[in-house]
Amino acid sequence: MSIGVTTFSKIIDEGSSATYTVTIQDEAQAEIPAGSMDSLTLTLKNRADDSTINSRLDQNVLNANNVTVSGLGVLTYTLQPADTTMVDQAREFETHRATFKLSANSGLITRNWEVDFTIHNLTQVT
Repeated sequence: MSIGVTTFSKIIDEGSSATYTVTIQDEAQAEIPAGSMDSLTLTLKNRADDSTINSRLDQNVLNANNVTVSGLGVLTYTLQPADTTMVDQAREFETHRATFKLSANSGLITRNWEVDFTIHNLTQVT
């Protein structure tokens, strides 16, 4: 798992769905399975004005709310059209940042990471 902010590899068209996948690991690079997780939350914000997107403010996403985690620690976040809606229609592109916070093994393991998603404004989408 990388340190700092990761940038999602694809530009997402406004109002489109997308899938982000990552394997969650501990410090020894061992996968953290869903069964070992105490909590997993997601906050999604617009980077330009810090507004919350799609009511995702410390939202429980441990196998809920469009996020799944496998027994092998593979997290899959399926972004919904409401996650990729433009906040500022005057901009051609905008960045939405997802912040994940994980607690596992009764709080002995914590992992926090961020992912930036670039959203492309489509002039015909309202």
